[in-house]
Amino acid sequence: MTTPLPRPKRKKKGEGGGSGTLRADREKAGLTGSQDIHALPPEDGELLELDPETISPNPMNMRLELRDMDAMIADVGERGVHTPGIVMHTKVFMECYPQWASRVKHPDRTFILGPGHRRHAAALATGRIMPAVLRDDLARNRRVEEELVSENNSRAGLSPIEQALAIDLLRQRVHEDEDRALSFDEVVERAGYTAGTVSKYLALLKLPEEVQQAIHIGDLSMRAGYSLSLLKDADGKKESPEAHALQLRGWQLMRDEKLSVEAAKNRLTLEGQPQFHAGNSPSSPVAVPEPRDESSPQAGEPQAPSGETPKPEAPSGGSDAAPQGETAAAPDAVAVIETTDGAAPAASPAPAVDPEVLRKAAADQRDLACRLLLAEERFAKGAESNARLVTVVLNPNEWKQAAAKAHAWLVELKKGPSSKKRPTDYFAAVAASEDSGLMHRAAFAIGLAADEVRAAQPDRAWDARDVAHVQFLATSRASYQLSEWEQQQVELLSRGKQ
Repeated sequence: MTTPLPRPKRKKKGEGGGSGTLRADREKAGLTGSQDIHALPPEDGELLELDPETISPNPMNMRLELRDMDAMIADVGERGVHTPGIVMHTKVFMECYPQWASRVKHPDRTFILGPGHRRHAAALATGRIMPAVLRDDLARNRRVEEELVSENNSRAGLSPIEQALAIDLLRQRVHEDEDRALSFDEVVERAGYTAGTVSKYLALLKLPEEVQQAIHIGDLSMRAGYSLSLLKDADGKKESPEAHALQLRGWQLMRDEKLSVEAAKNRLTLEGQPQFHAGNSPSSPVAVPEPRDESSPQAGEPQAPSGETPKPEAPSGGSDAAPQGETAAAPDAVAVIETTDGAAPAASPAPAVDPEVLRKAAADQRDLACRLLLAEERFAKGAESNARLVTVVLNPNEWKQAAAKAHAWLVELKKGPSSKKRPTDYFAAVAASEDSGLMHRAAFAIGLAADEVRAAQPDRAWDARDVAHVQFLATSRASYQLSEWEQQQVELLSRGKQ
């Protein structure tokens, strides 16, 4: 059923561009007196009322699923489709886009959609008429992709992967005037995003399929997905099987152990290199995390569109932490974290700095990382907490200073009875509270503080316990980044044990 809405009365010849009188037009079209002028083929820009069964979905539509259809169907069932879609003649579309012809779902239908797939699905479900504007010119001028991307930009609910697929569709199109693909700048202009945002969207499509699916369903943010896409294999490639294994492993760490993306990247770095443990002599210096990538984030989280400095990434959702004792096999490749392009101009050698000043600066940063970690609801696994508490119990001389620091951290974070001004009174109150979560947090805080007090002591050489402390902070949810001074201590100790 194709019922055009009434057309404006045509002008007579000489009155502004009309093709002649109405009678002449009817005679030219071969219409008899009993036939209606609306039997003439519809023209571009004409508003039609169509049976949705005469319209085929467009294979270029990059929506992976039509969301929130219950509300849409209920509204259309009650009021009808009140916003017209856009259609083209199917034959015209297939002639202008032969590469898509084989993917047209219903090539026998008269029309094919441009934007309007949710409205069309609701019209099909309710049996209501589908108003649509005929736009064969979009197919003839090869601008269907722009219309779909533009429509997507104005619609809520699209996942970052669906937006990326729409931009990729635009990137693959052929320029309407030349036999060539659009340049990156042309894609940016026609997509309506910034260049940085377009780059980040396209980077998502290079991730392993499982990671893309996590982004699509909302288990992984776009910013975190883009950060994972920067992981490279040992040869600096981001799309090799080895790089994909690293990217997938990073997502698994985030999902299973509730790590932030930066903590997961730090863990990958440490997994990819020999580890230093007390009593063991590694064959090469222990790996230390490289500087994190601080490039701008994400749209729709969306991308704090490029140019803004992202806030620290919150941990992505997922299942419970992996059981204690389980260790995933380390990937063969070494994680390489991409940093900002462009080398800084060579600077003159900096004056020597007192090592104790560097130690103090590093200690201040670790102290902040400890407080960030204690503020988390999932601050540590049971085994990690118990190991630190055992260390304090076996070294009673450390208790007083450790308790004082732990008390200061917890009171600042408003954890526990802040009215207790003395550490001994505070921890006695915690022990009597019968709050098991608070007791575990306080015990872990004391063990963590004991490690930190020890690492911060001046005029002492670091040992395996200090190395284990900074490695734990680097791979925890605090995502701590080792300073140059700390990296030197780790390397010196590791070489000394060889």
